Amino acid sequence: MIFKNFKIKIFLVFILIQGFQFKGYSQGIMVKADLDTTTILIGDQIHINLFVEQPQGEKISFPFLHDSIANKIEILSASKIDTYVVGNGRLRLLQRYLITCFDSGVYQIPPMSFSFTYGAIKDSLATQPLVLTVNSIPIKDPKKIYDIKGVIAMPLTFSEIVPYLISGLVLLLIIALIIYIRNRLKHNKPVFFLQKPKEPAHIIAFRELEKLRSEKLWQQGQIKQYHTRITDIIRTYIEDRFNILAMESTSDEILDDLKKIEIVDSKALNGMKQLLEVADLAKFAKAEPMPDENENSWRYAYDFVVNTLKKPEDNVQI
Repeated sequence: MIFKNFKIKIFLVFILIQGFQFKGYSQGIMVKADLDTTTILIGDQIHINLFVEQPQGEKISFPFLHDSIANKIEILSASKIDTYVVGNGRLRLLQRYLITCFDSGVYQIPPMSFSFTYGAIKDSLATQPLVLTVNSIPIKDPKKIYDIKGVIAMPLTFSEIVPYLISGLVLLLIIALIIYIRNRLKHNKPVFFLQKPKEPAHIIAFRELEKLRSEKLWQQGQIKQYHTRITDIIRTYIEDRFNILAMESTSDEILDDLKKIEIVDSKALNGMKQLLEVADLAKFAKAEPMPDENENSWRYAYDFVVNTLKKPEDNVQI
């Protein structure tokens, strides 16, 4: 009997020792839950923060929360558990849940239970319950509809920027193309394809003068047509050779422009004056120049081209 009582005493002592050790262990673990704020508007997003402070080497299990914490309080996302060393062989662990609520009211968030194991003993610690107040948005004008939340600026992604980059690049290419076309046209150059080089002005003039001479217009009584043709040939030559708008100018204006050109000497200028005067009389005054005047007009035109044709070293400026 004495031995049996002794065994009971030993067992009770063992239980007391284990209980003392467990209590001391549990007192070394601290758990806590709090909210960023206890009052929000409908649709606001805040965090519920779960803290654990424990000795190093111990294993504490955080509560696993699903889609909601309490009635109508929704979980949007959960962070990973962050671990910090606080010193004296202790760690602090933190996990955050992003939550929201879309119905006004006062909600109680139940205690959060953290389980742990000490040897063969399993137990848990719970946080204090929390209270969250969700307020409705004051209505300024009940006849109007307002957004619950304002527009939230989100960072741009690369896929969102790409269309703008492409549009900008296309716009730059269009501007560059317009500038290219404008410059090509300004310098009388082909825009998109190679153009056969234009014949020199004097080659065209010689060919047309020889063609006119072979047609024998004035010999056939076509005096006006003859002088019209010869002045058109020489005006075209002057326009292409010296960049003078000869086709649109009067005879006097052409002569004034030719006086400014260094390579046009007095002999060539005088011949051109004779040609234009006779042509004006034949075309506008219905005069009939003498045969030698008709022949001289052709000769004046031919000599003018010969004396002023462009040489490689020429750089004529008015």
